[in-house]
Order: sequence, then C-alpha cells, then structure tokens
Amino acid sequence: MKKSLLVLLLGGLALAGCDPQSNPTPAVPATTGVYILSEGQFQKGDGAVSAFDKSTKTLAVDAFASANGGAKLGDVVQDMGIVGQRGYICVNASNKVEVVSLPDFKSVATLRNIRQPRYFAATSATRGYVTSWRGPYTGYLPGQVMVLDLTSNTVIDSITVGRCPEQLLALNGLLYVPNSYDNTVSIIDATTNKVTSTVTVTAGPKTVVADQAGNLWALCSQPYGASSTPPAALVRFAPGSTTAQLTLPFASSGPAQLRISPDKTQLYYSYNGAEYQLSTTATALPAMPFIRRNFNGFGIDPRDNTIFGAISTGYTTNGRFLRYPAAGGAPIDSFEVKVGPNGFVFN
Repeated sequence: MKKSLLVLLLGGLALAGCDPQSNPTPAVPATTGVYILSEGQFQKGDGAVSAFDKSTKTLAVDAFASANGGAKLGDVVQDMGIVGQRGYICVNASNKVEVVSLPDFKSVATLRNIRQPRYFAATSATRGYVTSWRGPYTGYLPGQVMVLDLTSNTVIDSITVGRCPEQLLALNGLLYVPNSYDNTVSIIDATTNKVTSTVTVTAGPKTVVADQAGNLWALCSQPYGASSTPPAALVRFAPGSTTAQLTLPFASSGPAQLRISPDKTQLYYSYNGAEYQLSTTATALPAMPFIRRNFNGFGIDPRDNTIFGAISTGYTTNGRFLRYPAAGGAPIDSFEVKVGPNGFVFN
C-alpha cells in the first residue's frame, strides 16, 4: 500500500474550478474519457474511480458505486489498466482485481486472493499481468507477477521476482518489473513467463518507462521502512543489457511518479514538492522545476498532451485534480474528487 493511505469522505460531490455538471452515469467517450483513481480510507473499502468527460467537463464521482447500486469498490485503489472494453482495477488491501466493462463501469468479475496487487499491464487482448507483494511489513518475501487470462478472468500462473514489485512495463514481448525493496529490475519473457535476466540498478526502483530510442529508464528511491538509505537516482539501461548506461543521482531521497511524454522524448518526475521535466538525451538532472506544485498523482493525456495533476488536501477532506497545458504554466481548471487521488487512466 502507499504511504499516503487516506481517509475517504462519503460526501463531496461539489466540484471546484469551472463547476462542471455532475453526471449520474459513469460512461465517458473513448476519445475524451479520463479516469481518476482515489485510494480511499485504509480498511474502510471505500476507494473510488471517478469518470471525467473532457469534452463536456462532466464528472461522475465514484463511477463504480454509481454503476453497481452503491457497491463499494474496495480498500485502497492502487492502479487501473484498460484492455479493449474492460478496465482492470488493482485494489491493494482488498487483495483483489476488480474487472469492469467500459464505458458503463458495470462489474464483470472479481479476481480474488491476489496478495497486495499493485500494478497491471497487458501484452495482448487476452493476457494480463499484475505485480503482487508478499510477506509482512519490513519482512517482505520475494514478490510475484500474477499471470491473468483476460478471456476467462482467471489467474493461470505466477512468476517469482524480487521483493515488492511495482509499476511494470510491457514492451516487445518482455516485461520489465522494478523490485522496490531490492536494487533490481526483473526481465520476463512473456512467451514463457520466465525471468530471463535481471538488471542491477540503485536501491528502490519503482517505475520503468521506455524512451524514443528504445532505452529503459528506472526511477529509484529507497522505499518507506527500508533499513538503508543509498542515494536516489534515475537510471538508464539498454534492452538486453544487465548494467546501467547512465545513473543520475539525486541529492536526497524522495523522487516519485516517473512518467514519459507521448512522443517519448521527455521524462517527468516529482521531487521536493515540485514537478520536473527532463529530456531523454540529457546527462544531468534539471535545476529548475517544470511546475512548482506537489502532486500526489501525475499523468499526460496521449491524445493532446494535457497534463493532469492530483492534489491531496488532507486526510479527512476530498482531493481534487487540476489540468495544465502541455507547456505547463497556470492550470486550466480544477475539479473535486474523492480523498486521496493518486493517478489517471486515459480511455
């Protein structure tokens, strides 16, 4: 679970900014739809996904409850992936993946007994993968990548990787899995579901992205509760290589939320209460921030490069998200969602 396990208010349909209309149905068009993830209160089962239509600026807060008779989605919404007309929602503390149809958000299936599911990725319309933590806090065991049959919505295999695997990347028939309680990235052949090699990086890799040249970038920052504190770093390595090409160290720990632009030429990450932008050809970290704002979640819409930032306003108050132009600057507008917004999914 994330460090910021936040308390979710039951109310809060009021919207800030341009005051869009509340939409009683969660359906959003595929060309303009955005889903906003909110963690919810730990052990209360009230995590949420809100559905936003960019074209009309309408927002359905807690789309799952709206579409399923008020049912709760579960405890700590961590991630959501989209494959075809279905969404796969990792609900971390509820040990499940909830499958919904899109755009109506009706429940299709629930994959249970996936321990602490973190992030979802797919290699085809029929095959998905979910990273899974194992073991108690600070005594974590090697994690697993659970293999999903997306046709039958069943777990068909598991792959053992390093401790506390996080946001994996599916690319060219391979899976790159950062092991956040180790200093490794496991590389899995998606044809055989076997780990074929391991890349050594600095401690605490959490996210892997691929740039326009085909190189891989891992953002590393010592995880919460770990006993040692080596420097945080952004590490670049080449496909097929098990050693780093480039390591860019941070002055302190804490970088997070690594993302890449739709054209794969710019990296984005949060650090020391601000958002930074880095060219994939750079050889040093930037000194000045891109946006001076502390985001709890960050995303770039691949359809028009609009930037989305999630803001947590406290443990007992609803959060909100802001939209920015691709070049940064002042926000375009702002909308209220449930407490603990932590990420965005673009339909």
